[in-house]
Amino acid sequence: MKQRCDWAQPGNQLLKDYHDYEWGTPTTESKRLFELLTLEAFQSGLSWQLILNKRENFKQAFDDFEFEKIARYDDDKISDLMHNNGIIRNKRKIVATINNAKIIQTKFPNNQFSEYIWSFTGNHTICHHYASSEAIPKYDQLALIVSKSLKNAGFSFTGPVTTYSFLQASGIINDHQVNCFKK
Repeated sequence: MKQRCDWAQPGNQLLKDYHDYEWGTPTTESKRLFELLTLEAFQSGLSWQLILNKRENFKQAFDDFEFEKIARYDDDKISDLMHNNGIIRNKRKIVATINNAKIIQTKFPNNQFSEYIWSFTGNHTICHHYASSEAIPKYDQLALIVSKSLKNAGFSFTGPVTTYSFLQASGIINDHQVNCFKK
């Protein structure tokens, strides 16, 4: 039987699949990074399981995370999203998503968002060696630096905890536990 990170051990196939095929796998595609940043922002204060359960609804509601389209959302689209039972209907997070899409489109065109995010680690994955999920911090110094830079660029809902989760999900930080087969 494969050893996985503690959080993926329960008999939950959705969590196992996310762990096995996505979480911590380095990605350099700006659209994918935007999707992960958006989902982490919506997850803030909620469970990741809830986000995974609604992920396909998010993809449909937010035009498959095409930030060029999302940047053009207007008040009518915000109203539609606020009435969409398939997603988390938090107006601040919806508006933040639109704002973040606008920032990426204007300040980081042509996959420059990926270059910007990966520049904090010199285009290398930071590999930690934690024995359990309890040992993993809520955030670290890198997350503080990236969070501050994102906020200075105009991003919303990018505090250090959300940013750290985003860095883990996108493979910029490898926090798979030492006994995990993905390490």
